[in-house]
Amino acid sequence: MDQIKAFLVDDEYLERTLIKYSIPWEKLGFGIAGEADSGEEMLEAIKANTPDVIFTDICMPFMDGLQMAKKIRELYADMEIVIITGHRDFSFAKDAIKIGVAEYLLKPIDKQELLNVSLRIKSRIEKKRALNGEYQSVQSGLIHSSSLPKDEKYSDLVMKTIKVINDSLSDSELSLKNIAEQVYVNPSYLCRVFKKETNKNVTDYITGLRISKSLDYLNNTNLKAYEIAEKIGINDSHYFSICFKKYTGKSIQEYKRLNLKVPIIAKFNNA
Repeated sequence: MDQIKAFLVDDEYLERTLIKYSIPWEKLGFGIAGEADSGEEMLEAIKANTPDVIFTDICMPFMDGLQMAKKIRELYADMEIVIITGHRDFSFAKDAIKIGVAEYLLKPIDKQELLNVSLRIKSRIEKKRALNGEYQSVQSGLIHSSSLPKDEKYSDLVMKTIKVINDSLSDSELSLKNIAEQVYVNPSYLCRVFKKETNKNVTDYITGLRISKSLDYLNNTNLKAYEIAEKIGINDSHYFSICFKKYTGKSIQEYKRLNLKVPIIAKFNNA
């Protein structure tokens, strides 16, 4: 597993130094990718070397930590953000939640709490990396066909078939029969040609593409399983669950659980 890159932002050099030397970053699998004394400097620096997590003070000149976190979230949706603050203002917690901040540290920084926060972040990042790997594998395995054969007539037929599937993916009535009607060939002939070129039958390709699309919805929306099923052309949410487990190796709930973050508001109330 690659090192987790951390970036430190605080207008006080001593505070950054304290964070750097409070815990054994390298032994934990982290590397300090850089540091800055302002939000503007940080935003410029991370263009060339994007970190996985940013630790930032909330009180800084020109651009405070929450403003900076909001900007980071706009530019880097998956980046972890840890806010460092000297007060326990509940309104801060609400604002942080809206931005997508899941961790905070209170000043003066406690070494054990810094360690705990870092380990939670490490766990989430490793899970996200594993999910990204699985996602790419699923995308590659479900969508990409094998090399097209020399017979251009076959290739043209398959390309037309794929276009029909993509255009009609949300249609629950999509089937080999109505696809064949749209490309003006016999269903059995289409099935044979498609299988030869892509090494998949048409029905499996459609289901795989739908599951791949469902991953996009799960990763980027708050839609419920039955709502996602409807959007990808599967009317039966139970059948969708069965297909999802078959193609990804995980249930929908297992997949969602790996994406969950620690709710900052609960932590803040317990501080």
